[in-house]
Amino acid sequence: MSYKELINNIKKEDLFCFNIIYGNETFLIDNAIKSVINKFVSKNLRELNFTKFEKIDDKENEFIETVATFPFMSDKKVIIVDDSDFLTSSGSINKSIEEKLIKLTKDNIDTTIVLFILKGKKPDNRKKLVKIIKENKAIYEIKKLDEGELTNYIVEGFKKNSVKITSSNASYIATNCGYLDYESTVDLYDVNNEIHKIASYTLDEGEVNREVIDALLIKSLDSNIFRLVDFICDGKKKEANKMLGNMLINGVAELFIMHMITRQVRMIYQYQILYKKGYSSSQVSDTMKIKPFIAKKLSSLSKNISMDKTEKILNTLLNIDRQIKTGLIDKTVGLEIICNSF
Repeated sequence: MSYKELINNIKKEDLFCFNIIYGNETFLIDNAIKSVINKFVSKNLRELNFTKFEKIDDKENEFIETVATFPFMSDKKVIIVDDSDFLTSSGSINKSIEEKLIKLTKDNIDTTIVLFILKGKKPDNRKKLVKIIKENKAIYEIKKLDEGELTNYIVEGFKKNSVKITSSNASYIATNCGYLDYESTVDLYDVNNEIHKIASYTLDEGEVNREVIDALLIKSLDSNIFRLVDFICDGKKKEANKMLGNMLINGVAELFIMHMITRQVRMIYQYQILYKKGYSSSQVSDTMKIKPFIAKKLSSLSKNISMDKTEKILNTLLNIDRQIKTGLIDKTVGLEIICNSF
């Protein structure tokens, strides 16, 4: 079940007694928890009908008792277990406690809603309790937004801050803030901070422009590498050296920069080969196993450079990489050669 289905079930007051909420989008998980509390527990009775356990380790009996106790002057009470590690493949719980929990799910107590939270973890579908919760369609995976959803989220975020932004500029923020990068730890809390920062700066003008975004947005390393490769391919030596210098000042390791530049140039070359064969953008994404916005960036870079030049840059990168690893040249010198050779 998805985030949208969870929110819809909350609105319909259609939640099973035990629910598992897991995934990597912390902001949406926290938002879902707030929605459950606000829907089922009145503010003036919150101290009596809402309980939060960080974990239930060493508090199993207290937890069971809390679940089984009736709410005070209310139809429902809500219990949150913030770290439900015992539901994962690496976690465990006392066998007798597990049996008591399973009995409670079978009784389907309709006065208590329990939310087992797993941030950045997954429930183990082999466990009895997880199986029962799954059978009752009460496991919700909160995934990160895709590019389109994130773009719309950013547009709405600026609207809430009384600032306009075009879809194009919202998409630019979406693809450069790091949220969509592979294995990114950037979440919607970080995106919200960027929205608030940019909106505060442009409140008087009432609309966000690209210049302000470039000046204020904290760009991801992947995004900066793309720009660095773009400068190198375009022969913009001054810009390439400035960006390289900023990366080094910010503590990015020379060998990592070299690895990332080589990786991006390889991707450009692969994109050019597939494009020459007549592949569509979606076919390129599928073949290279990359996200559509990455394919879009590769398409933009590929248009400004010939395959011959891409091959020349790639060979130079591999040659310098060998020289660095064998100690023939210094790492920083090697990167400077790359920034000034094309």
